[in-house]
Amino acid sequence: MNKEEVMKAGSHGIQVISRASLILRILAKNPAGLSLGKIADIASLPRSTVQRIVKALEDEELVTMLDGGRGFKLGMALGQLMHETQVDIITVLRPHLELLSSDVNETVVLSSISNQQSNVIDRIIAERELRVVAVLGAVHTLYTTVDGKLLLANLTDEQVIARIGRDYPKITEKTKQINDLLKDLNDIRRTGFAIDRDENVLGISAVAVDLDTFLGRYVVAIVTPSCRFEDSLSVFKTKLDTLKQRILLELGRVA
Repeated sequence: MNKEEVMKAGSHGIQVISRASLILRILAKNPAGLSLGKIADIASLPRSTVQRIVKALEDEELVTMLDGGRGFKLGMALGQLMHETQVDIITVLRPHLELLSSDVNETVVLSSISNQQSNVIDRIIAERELRVVAVLGAVHTLYTTVDGKLLLANLTDEQVIARIGRDYPKITEKTKQINDLLKDLNDIRRTGFAIDRDENVLGISAVAVDLDTFLGRYVVAIVTPSCRFEDSLSVFKTKLDTLKQRILLELGRVA
């Protein structure tokens, strides 16, 4: 095999890996499974190419055939690979959280969020006299906290209203009612930042970003006494955005 043939073979191998990755991502977004034709349409690939790659993935148990042969879905091998790595999200993220807390000299909180609720799973408490101490395991109100708002921002306005209603209890005098809350959620969708100004606890404010990773969905928040919040908000946003990009590069971003 001459040099040109070697280079051509290498290029073909890279292309196959890229296409296999694309097919796996498409199936990840469609957990109920898809037919070969539908996969080919979404991937903009010939059906014969998709069929060949899917067969190879099936041989490795990375995809599995649906009952009745109606199509394919992700296979058990992917879950096994994730389990075998035993990735502890807190262990992975803690150095990032510690660095952020040190940079801004404020408390940093990590929450996990699902379709149902959010709860605090780790925190780095600032070493200063006036500080916020987040409660581990705390389940937050959706419409007053930054992690709750980030969860709601993934829904449409109609879904938000169906979820929390139009009339809900005010947690503090600063808790926003539905029209203002919907404006907040629209800002979150546009900017990526959620903000709580005394809405959950008087005297405490926060700004946060979400991390939509292959290991799950999380929120990182900087939580401060409100008296220091506004003057540092732009710095907090810059630091959070930098942190988010660094973590997503390390853990993998959900497309």
